[in-house]
Amino acid sequence: MVAAIELVRDQSVITNQEFGLNIDQDGYQFLRLNEKEQDKPPFWELIEDNPALARYEFAEGLEINFTLDGENVFSIAEAEVQIFEQELEIFELDEKSKKVDPPQIYFLSTGEQNKFSIGISAQENDSDSAEDLRFYRVRGFLTGNLEYEGPLEGSVMQDVDRDYKDDA
Repeated sequence: MVAAIELVRDQSVITNQEFGLNIDQDGYQFLRLNEKEQDKPPFWELIEDNPALARYEFAEGLEINFTLDGENVFSIAEAEVQIFEQELEIFELDEKSKKVDPPQIYFLSTGEQNKFSIGISAQENDSDSAEDLRFYRVRGFLTGNLEYEGPLEGSVMQDVDRDYKDDA
C-alpha cells in the first residue's frame, strides 16, 4: 500500500494529473481524474490499466482504521443515515461509464494531498492482552509528505492519530 501511495503521489506531479484513493474496511482503490473528454465535464475513473494501482482487498485478519483531516472515516460512514431507500440516478450515464465516488484522499498535481492516517494491525499471536496491541501507520500531510511508523504500541482504533513524539 505504501509503495502504491508513493507511486501515485509522484505520478500526479510528473504527469500533471490528479489522482485519488478510496479506502473501505475491505480494501482500497486508486482513481484518476479524466479531463480528456472534450464533450464531458471531468470525472473520476478507476485505475484498471496498472495492476499495482488496481483494487486491492485486505487479507483476512487485518484491522484497518482510517482518519481524514482528524475525523475517523469508518465511524462516520457507519453513522450516516440513508435519506432515500433506493439510489436515484438524476443524470443518465452511458453504458461505458461507471459511476465512481469521488476519492477520499486527493493527490494533486501541485504535490499537495489531504491530511490522513491509515492504521493497520494484525494479531501476532493468540493473546488478547493490551501489552500485545501493536499497529503500523501511514500518515500523509498537506505538503505531500508521507510518514511511516511501526510497530507502534496501542490500539489501531484508538491511537491511529496519537502523537507518539510526545511520549519520547
